[in-house]
Amino acid sequence: MHRFKKLRAISRKLRIKKAQGKTLKEIYQSKLVTSLDPLKLPLLMLHTWLSFGTIGYMMLSDGNFIDSIYMTVITIGTIGFGEVVQGSQTPQGRIFSTFLAISGIGVFTTSVTVIIRTILVGDIPRLVKMLMVLSRIEKLERHVIVCGFNRSSLWLIKALTSRKVNTVLVDGRENSIKAAKEAEIELFIPEEPYKKIALKSAGIERASYLVSLFEEEEKNMAVIAIARLLRPNRSEFTIIATAPSEGSAHKLQELGANVVVVPDKLLANRIFSHVLHNTGAYISDLFDKIAYGEEAELGVVELNIEANSALINKKLKDLDFRRIYGVTIIGIKRLDGTLEISISGETQLEQGDTLLLLGRPKNLEKVLSLYQSITK
Repeated sequence: MHRFKKLRAISRKLRIKKAQGKTLKEIYQSKLVTSLDPLKLPLLMLHTWLSFGTIGYMMLSDGNFIDSIYMTVITIGTIGFGEVVQGSQTPQGRIFSTFLAISGIGVFTTSVTVIIRTILVGDIPRLVKMLMVLSRIEKLERHVIVCGFNRSSLWLIKALTSRKVNTVLVDGRENSIKAAKEAEIELFIPEEPYKKIALKSAGIERASYLVSLFEEEEKNMAVIAIARLLRPNRSEFTIIATAPSEGSAHKLQELGANVVVVPDKLLANRIFSHVLHNTGAYISDLFDKIAYGEEAELGVVELNIEANSALINKKLKDLDFRRIYGVTIIGIKRLDGTLEISISGETQLEQGDTLLLLGRPKNLEKVLSLYQSITK
């Protein structure tokens, strides 16, 4: 008895270990298979009576399969278009039809009712939809993972979508799941984002950014810790989070976040800019909209001049970004941190410089994709 209990305990541990090694997609597939279990008996009964009726009518009609299965369906389905099988008009045929109708109608109606209820009322539609979402996420690259659903994340997802940036929302809280469905978020994983399985299913290995927008500092810390564990290289994968104070922001940065935004400070700075530049409110508001992605027609990006870049020692007049690409260089941040805005065609670029480019988003993307890939 003791040995039997020990074997059961070992078997249970092996099953748990095997389940922990599954991907989220495999877990949902297992749940779908389990949800289909109630269909086994009604489908078996339906198949049995269809086979029984078809074979019986084939024996009466000397092997006419099409007419036999058709006669079986209209009999047990209570359709009743008449006797279409030869031999069904004989006493033996009518006795068989009577027996098939009495026994088969109940089987047919019960089986169909169970099948429809299982498919429409059960978890099958939700699981199928979730598997389709996970399949779409598997094809994404360089996308943004947003953890935590609230008004800020909703605005962020809408802004990124308007720029044709793919986003995946991850949040396992019940109220967030309901709100995300009402907001019609397409790529949504209803799981806790501080679990490895959830972030892996969101495609963290292929993503470019992760944004954690939980109100609770502890949840942001948990998400950042797991995300940085899966993607340790800060230069290849950017983590952005929010914090209630500068002290909390410092903790999150030490934990692995690249950028931490303090909403209260950000709001105060934006109001301060309007107060300070009251006479130029339009310009201040325009640059705010560009910086925060609210202006769809214009954008500002940075082009870093790395080692072996073809831009090193080039003069601005040699590049002619404005004429060729419709992009304007509004400033250069030098390696020592100084910002040059009084630039001309004779201004020469050096390794470590950062060009500040202003233009339409599609033109900016063209310049970045071209010059980030060109080396000496």
